[in-house]
Amino acid sequence: MLVASTGIAAAAPAGHAVVLHDGPGDVWTFSDSTSGYELAAQPAADVLRARVTHGSYAVTVRMVFDDLQRGNIQWYYCDVHTPGATAWFILEARGHGKGTFYQDVEGEWLPVPRVSHHIDYASDVVTMRIPRTVLGKFGDPPWVRVRLHNVLRLPDATFFTDNPMTADRNAAFTPRVPAPVDG
Repeated sequence: MLVASTGIAAAAPAGHAVVLHDGPGDVWTFSDSTSGYELAAQPAADVLRARVTHGSYAVTVRMVFDDLQRGNIQWYYCDVHTPGATAWFILEARGHGKGTFYQDVEGEWLPVPRVSHHIDYASDVVTMRIPRTVLGKFGDPPWVRVRLHNVLRLPDATFFTDNPMTADRNAAFTPRVPAPVDG
Protein backbone atom coordinates (compact mmCIF):
# COMPACT_ATOMS: atom_id res chain seq x y z
CA MET A 1 0.00 0.00 0.00
CA LEU A 2 1.31 3.47 -0.89
CA VAL A 3 0.44 6.63 0.92
CA ALA A 4 1.63 9.89 -0.62
CA SER A 5 2.14 12.95 1.53
CA THR A 6 3.86 16.31 1.41
CA GLY A 7 6.48 17.22 4.00
CA ILE A 8 6.76 20.60 5.77
CA ALA A 9 9.93 22.58 6.49
CA ALA A 10 10.64 26.13 7.57
CA ALA A 11 13.88 26.89 5.67
CA ALA A 12 13.44 25.33 2.23
CA PRO A 13 10.62 23.47 0.54
CA ALA A 14 10.70 19.97 2.01
CA GLY A 15 9.53 18.31 -1.14
CA HIS A 16 7.13 15.53 -1.79
CA ALA A 17 7.19 12.15 -0.11
CA VAL A 18 5.90 8.63 -0.45
CA VAL A 19 5.39 6.51 2.64
CA LEU A 20 5.60 2.74 2.18
CA HIS A 21 4.00 0.38 4.71
CA ASP A 22 5.05 -3.25 4.78
CA GLY A 23 3.66 -5.82 7.18
CA PRO A 24 5.88 -7.84 9.49
CA GLY A 25 7.05 -11.34 8.68
CA ASP A 26 7.59 -11.12 4.92
CA VAL A 27 11.34 -11.75 4.96
CA TRP A 28 12.84 -14.16 2.43
CA THR A 29 15.87 -16.42 2.91
CA PHE A 30 18.34 -17.96 0.50
CA SER A 31 21.86 -19.39 0.70
CA ASP A 32 24.71 -20.58 -1.46
CA SER A 33 23.66 -24.18 -0.82
CA THR A 34 19.93 -23.91 -1.59
CA SER A 35 17.95 -23.09 -4.69
CA GLY A 36 15.29 -20.46 -4.63
CA TYR A 37 13.82 -18.34 -1.85
CA GLU A 38 11.69 -19.31 1.13
CA LEU A 39 9.72 -17.24 3.63
CA ALA A 40 11.59 -16.87 6.90
CA ALA A 41 11.39 -15.18 10.30
CA GLN A 42 14.29 -12.73 10.68
CA PRO A 43 13.28 -9.51 12.48
CA ALA A 44 16.73 -7.94 11.93
CA ALA A 45 16.04 -7.86 8.18
CA ASP A 46 12.29 -7.06 8.33
CA VAL A 47 11.65 -3.52 7.10
CA LEU A 48 8.22 -2.32 8.24
CA ARG A 49 8.01 1.20 6.84
CA ALA A 50 9.95 3.53 4.58
CA ARG A 51 9.63 7.17 3.66
CA VAL A 52 11.13 8.52 0.43
CA THR A 53 11.35 12.32 0.26
CA HIS A 54 12.34 14.23 -2.87
CA GLY A 55 13.63 17.49 -1.45
CA SER A 56 15.21 20.61 -2.93
CA TYR A 57 18.74 19.30 -2.43
CA ALA A 58 18.48 15.55 -1.88
CA VAL A 59 16.48 12.37 -2.02
CA THR A 60 16.16 11.08 1.54
CA VAL A 61 15.16 7.57 2.53
CA ARG A 62 14.22 6.53 6.06
CA MET A 63 13.59 2.83 6.70
CA VAL A 64 12.17 1.47 9.97
CA PHE A 65 12.90 -2.16 10.86
CA ASP A 66 11.30 -4.67 13.24
CA ASP A 67 14.51 -5.32 15.22
CA LEU A 68 17.61 -3.95 13.50
CA GLN A 69 20.76 -5.47 15.03
CA ARG A 70 24.51 -4.97 14.70
CA GLY A 71 26.73 -7.70 13.46
CA ASN A 72 27.20 -9.80 10.37
CA ILE A 73 27.04 -8.03 7.02
CA GLN A 74 24.11 -5.84 6.03
CA TRP A 75 23.43 -4.26 2.64
CA TYR A 76 20.83 -1.53 2.08
CA TYR A 77 20.11 -0.97 -1.63
CA CYS A 78 18.63 2.25 -2.99
CA ASP A 79 18.07 2.61 -6.73
CA VAL A 80 17.01 6.09 -7.86
CA HIS A 81 15.36 6.35 -11.27
CA THR A 82 15.07 9.76 -12.96
CA PRO A 83 13.96 10.68 -16.49
CA GLY A 84 16.42 8.80 -18.68
CA ALA A 85 18.79 7.43 -16.01
CA THR A 86 18.96 5.17 -12.97
CA ALA A 87 21.60 5.54 -10.23
CA TRP A 88 22.38 2.53 -8.03
CA PHE A 89 23.53 2.96 -4.43
CA ILE A 90 24.36 0.51 -1.66
CA LEU A 91 25.11 1.07 2.00
CA GLU A 92 27.25 -1.76 3.39
CA ALA A 93 27.58 -2.24 7.15
CA ARG A 94 29.93 -4.87 8.57
CA GLY A 95 29.96 -5.91 12.21
CA HIS A 96 29.78 -2.88 14.44
CA GLY A 97 30.82 -0.34 11.80
CA LYS A 98 28.66 2.55 10.76
CA GLY A 99 28.83 1.51 7.12
CA THR A 100 30.18 2.70 3.80
CA PHE A 101 28.07 4.11 0.97
CA TYR A 102 28.84 3.07 -2.61
CA GLN A 103 27.54 3.97 -6.05
CA ASP A 104 27.65 1.74 -9.12
CA VAL A 105 29.61 3.70 -11.71
CA GLU A 106 29.87 1.78 -14.99
CA GLY A 107 29.79 -1.57 -13.19
CA GLU A 108 32.25 -0.66 -10.43
CA TRP A 109 31.20 0.05 -6.84
CA LEU A 110 32.90 3.29 -5.75
CA PRO A 111 32.68 5.00 -2.33
CA VAL A 112 30.51 8.13 -2.46
CA PRO A 113 31.67 10.77 0.04
CA ARG A 114 28.83 13.24 -0.74
CA VAL A 115 26.14 10.78 0.30
CA SER A 116 25.31 10.65 4.00
CA HIS A 117 23.74 7.91 6.05
CA HIS A 118 22.98 6.93 9.61
CA ILE A 119 22.21 3.55 11.13
CA ASP A 120 20.45 3.83 14.51
CA TYR A 121 20.28 0.34 15.97
CA ALA A 122 18.56 1.55 19.15
CA SER A 123 15.66 3.02 17.14
CA ASP A 124 15.72 0.37 14.34
CA VAL A 125 16.17 3.08 11.69
CA VAL A 126 18.41 3.43 8.63
CA THR A 127 18.55 6.84 6.94
CA MET A 128 20.21 7.64 3.61
CA ARG A 129 20.53 11.09 2.02
CA ILE A 130 21.50 11.23 -1.66
CA PRO A 131 22.22 14.71 -3.03
CA ARG A 132 20.42 15.42 -6.28
CA THR A 133 23.79 16.43 -7.78
CA VAL A 134 24.99 12.77 -7.77
CA LEU A 135 22.03 11.51 -9.79
CA GLY A 136 23.98 11.49 -13.05
CA LYS A 137 23.20 13.73 -15.99
CA PHE A 138 19.80 14.48 -14.49
CA GLY A 139 21.12 16.10 -11.29
CA ASP A 140 18.03 18.28 -11.08
CA PRO A 141 15.29 15.76 -11.90
CA PRO A 142 11.63 16.82 -12.01
CA TRP A 143 10.74 13.48 -10.33
CA VAL A 144 12.33 10.32 -8.95
CA ARG A 145 11.21 6.73 -8.50
CA VAL A 146 13.01 4.75 -5.80
CA ARG A 147 13.45 1.01 -5.29
CA LEU A 148 14.61 -0.22 -1.87
CA HIS A 149 15.62 -3.57 -0.47
CA ASN A 150 18.00 -4.90 2.12
CA VAL A 151 20.01 -8.06 2.63
CA LEU A 152 21.40 -9.49 5.87
CA ARG A 153 24.18 -12.12 5.68
CA LEU A 154 24.78 -14.42 8.63
CA PRO A 155 28.17 -16.12 9.30
CA ASP A 156 26.89 -19.44 7.89
CA ALA A 157 26.30 -17.76 4.48
CA THR A 158 22.54 -17.66 4.95
CA PHE A 159 20.98 -14.50 3.55
CA PHE A 160 17.73 -12.74 4.44
CA THR A 161 16.10 -10.11 2.24
CA ASP A 162 13.10 -7.79 2.44
CA ASN A 163 11.75 -4.61 0.88
CA PRO A 164 9.17 -2.07 2.03
CA MET A 165 7.16 -2.21 -1.16
CA THR A 166 5.65 -5.69 -1.45
CA ALA A 167 5.16 -8.95 0.40
CA ASP A 168 7.07 -10.56 -2.47
CA ARG A 169 10.85 -10.93 -2.51
CA ASN A 170 11.17 -8.70 -5.58
CA ALA A 171 11.31 -5.00 -4.84
CA ALA A 172 9.43 -2.56 -7.06
CA PHE A 173 9.96 1.13 -7.79
CA THR A 174 7.77 3.70 -6.06
CA PRO A 175 5.44 5.84 -8.13
CA ARG A 176 6.98 9.14 -9.27
CA VAL A 177 7.87 11.47 -6.40
CA PRO A 178 7.89 15.03 -7.83
CA ALA A 179 10.56 17.57 -7.03
CA PRO A 180 9.53 20.44 -4.78
CA VAL A 181 8.44 23.67 -6.37
CA ASP A 182 10.79 26.33 -5.09
CA GLY A 183 8.98 29.57 -4.52
